[in-house]
Amino acid sequence: MQSTSLRFKQLLFDLRFVLLSLLLVEIVCGFVSLKYDQTEQFRTVNAVHHEWADWFFRVFTNIGDGVFVVAVGVLLVFTRYKYAILTIISFLLSGLVAQIIKKSVKMPRPGSVFKDDPTWYTLPDYHIHGNYSFPSGHTTSVFALMMVLYYVFPSQRSNPLFFILACLAGYSRVYLSQHWTGDVYVGAIVGSVVTLLLIYLFQQMKWYHSKWANSKFRV
Repeated sequence: MQSTSLRFKQLLFDLRFVLLSLLLVEIVCGFVSLKYDQTEQFRTVNAVHHEWADWFFRVFTNIGDGVFVVAVGVLLVFTRYKYAILTIISFLLSGLVAQIIKKSVKMPRPGSVFKDDPTWYTLPDYHIHGNYSFPSGHTTSVFALMMVLYYVFPSQRSNPLFFILACLAGYSRVYLSQHWTGDVYVGAIVGSVVTLLLIYLFQQMKWYHSKWANSKFRV
């Protein structure tokens, strides 16, 4: 039987492409943050907008919403019951971690900082939140879902699609003026790391390898 350390190393190896991609993006974002502060980064994103992008990101940002993530989790009962459970618990646990950080840090959102700035661009008739910015809950949720999907579908682990979609969802939070860039960077880490650890934890549990957990819903 494999040792605990070997099993964890195998999990890291299995998900190496997405983990390396995440590491590379976070390193680049870290260098950007050293050169430009959050306000400058936000203004750069806010200055680039278009009518089609307004529509796209208004809709696309919802893939980080709890309803979407849970819906995907429910659909995974058609693969294995344990994957549906993993998705929903990953969403709840990573969301809880994000909320604890939010309530501890209490960082104001761009909407509070720029509310009196006439150069600030916002979408017409779009509600802008004002408090508890750090980290981004939507980004946390979508990166948690991304990790689950790469784990559940091994054939897709070298396909960048899920990662690109998650990054776009994170970008949408800044584009829509709901978050600072740093909120997105950290949200991606929280969602990915919490889910990775949860996958490892589940793999150690007997129920996860039971017959019912590996069964699927049949119509």
